[in-house]
Amino acid sequence: MFSQTKQSNSLVKTIGCLILTSMLMMFAANAKANPSDPNQFLNQVGQNLFSEIKQLKLDEKQKRIALQEIIDKQLMPHIDLTYVSYKLLGKHVRKVNKQQAQQFVKAVERYLTLTYANALMSYKGQQVIFEQNGQVEEKYATVKTRIVDPNAPAIDIHFKMRKNSKGEWKVYDMVAEGISLLGAKQSEISKRISDVGIDKVIAELAS
Repeated sequence: MFSQTKQSNSLVKTIGCLILTSMLMMFAANAKANPSDPNQFLNQVGQNLFSEIKQLKLDEKQKRIALQEIIDKQLMPHIDLTYVSYKLLGKHVRKVNKQQAQQFVKAVERYLTLTYANALMSYKGQQVIFEQNGQVEEKYATVKTRIVDPNAPAIDIHFKMRKNSKGEWKVYDMVAEGISLLGAKQSEISKRISDVGIDKVIAELAS
């Protein structure tokens, strides 16, 4: 994103890889999409995303560019970018003007696209297991998964989703072993905005 501590960089890289690892395996159940069922919905998103990725036969540079295009088309529409972006702004949300807010949302979208594309480049074939004890309420849901790697301890991943005004389920956060990606980045970005200002942060996120 921008100047980060070593620990923060490691956290972002690790969680980024985990979220894409989870989505890679989401189509394993081969469930038909059901907009009212967050679990099945995420399965279908993963199926569409990775049916295209599996067809890529490119060198590393071309593959990275192609992955960004696929993620923009298949994954990003299912992330609640406006909600996530305003949460990331935190206490600064009331201080930005309309143009800055729009630019920030676009910068967050670009940052997530690059993060996910880089994560997909390093996928090593871990298994993802969907648990059946997820929580579904009227407007919010939690889809629980577990990452199983023969060379590392299992990791619990919870996808946080919310239903927007159109009745669409969208992902807004992922919690890995109790660590919220949204919460971790909110603290970091809020401090960075205080230090250098919103315009500088927008430029750093989009770079």
